[in-house]
Amino acid sequence: RRFVQVRRSPKHRSTHISNYQSTEVMNIKDFIKEKLTKKQVRILQQIQSDARLAYRRIANPEFVLKKMFKERMGYSLDLENPKTFNEKLQWLKLYDHNPLYTTMVDKYAVKKYVAEKIGEQYIIPTLGIWEHFDEIDFYKLPNQFVLKCTHDSGSIVVVPDKSKMDKVSAKEKLENGLKRNYYYAGYEWPYKDVPPRIIAEKFMVDESGVDLKDYKVFNFDGIPKVIQVDYDRFTNHKRNIYDAEWKYIDMSIEYPTDASHQIAKPKNLEKMLELAGKLSEGIPHARTDFYVINDKIYFGEITFYHGAGLEHFMPEKYDGVFGEWIKLPNIPRGGDIFIGDGFYLWVHEGEPIILGAKNKVSMHGNDLTDYKFMCFNGKVRCTFTCTDRRSSDGLKVTFFDNDWNQMPFERHYPAAKAGSISKPVNFELMKSLAEKLAIGIPFVRVDFYEINNKVYFGELTFYPGAGMEEFNPLAVDYELGSWIDLNLQVKK
Repeated sequence: RRFVQVRRSPKHRSTHISNYQSTEVMNIKDFIKEKLTKKQVRILQQIQSDARLAYRRIANPEFVLKKMFKERMGYSLDLENPKTFNEKLQWLKLYDHNPLYTTMVDKYAVKKYVAEKIGEQYIIPTLGIWEHFDEIDFYKLPNQFVLKCTHDSGSIVVVPDKSKMDKVSAKEKLENGLKRNYYYAGYEWPYKDVPPRIIAEKFMVDESGVDLKDYKVFNFDGIPKVIQVDYDRFTNHKRNIYDAEWKYIDMSIEYPTDASHQIAKPKNLEKMLELAGKLSEGIPHARTDFYVINDKIYFGEITFYHGAGLEHFMPEKYDGVFGEWIKLPNIPRGGDIFIGDGFYLWVHEGEPIILGAKNKVSMHGNDLTDYKFMCFNGKVRCTFTCTDRRSSDGLKVTFFDNDWNQMPFERHYPAAKAGSISKPVNFELMKSLAEKLAIGIPFVRVDFYEINNKVYFGELTFYPGAGMEEFNPLAVDYELGSWIDLNLQVKK
């Protein structure tokens, strides 16, 4: 920021500026605005955007969101006890990872989802879908249409007259959109795995003939509470806010409101709110957008994090009012989603899920007991259990012989009280299965669970505790070591 140096191509050497002290003459933003060409500014903006996204790919999302939130909103983000609307949207970004949300933000896939929920008649016709701009056959498109990326927000090109279309700038905008993963802009999780494509839609205008007002319905667990109407978006963007009875609310969200410019109540408002409720049912918060053209309703999009949860409310109290309407789900936090062929795998920390009635589940305290069979050269020589993981006293590791007699030693963790762990109903079956899995292996630990008197496989482990957990007394370590035959050939 102290020194700015601009180098142009050789044919523009006369405009070369060196060691320009921006802090003494003008700030860096004014310098860029006045001294650089539009092309140079776009290049700098792209470099800045690429650098920001590269950082966010490796950064901790919670850390970045807290920093963004404080810089943007002016107060610290409280994820432990969120209260405001914007705070709760950040919480939902991090912890509410319903795989269906990915379909609901995909501008192509959502059309099928919405058509099945409320009907095909509310869908704006799709004219085509492509993976790259150069694949578009413009001769087959009508004179008016809209191009947009399916996986982000903002990558849109409105074409009111195809003969006047600037294809160069349109390609640059849409191809740049295709290259980025919108998730990293603000960690809006549903966008992370949406396939990047371009769709063409039918060109739509309302009664004004030049604009298209959209009605953004804020829903809370399927209940429409507020409608936001944006207008004059390409001139002097304003927003008016109305309640479900279409009473004007003297407030603004990021953009100014105009009490003197009242929007007429849509004739089919009740139907719009009914559709909004159906599309947002069972979701803590979702904004459902609609257009009304000649008194006919069209679906726009579904948004889970209005303004990325970073827009200012005036008066500020409404940030809290909207926040009270969001009831955060009682779900495990964090984790990772892995998407495979026809399935989602969610790996996270959380409370144990105990299946079946308590008296039929092998439990100790409030935990699920796993049975770990120590197999030496294909034979079970002893078994141990891990219990009380979540108790105040901590984990207990208890060893048993093949007759379920508790063995008088410990490994790294204390043993449970003698007689406190019952022999599982399927002990002999689990032992037999363990030996089948261990044939020809010098040593392997085979883990099982017993739920509703049914056996479930857990895992195979070849080096329990990485071979670095002590026995007490030490003599047991030597005894178990003597059971491993290192000369045994492992069957291929």
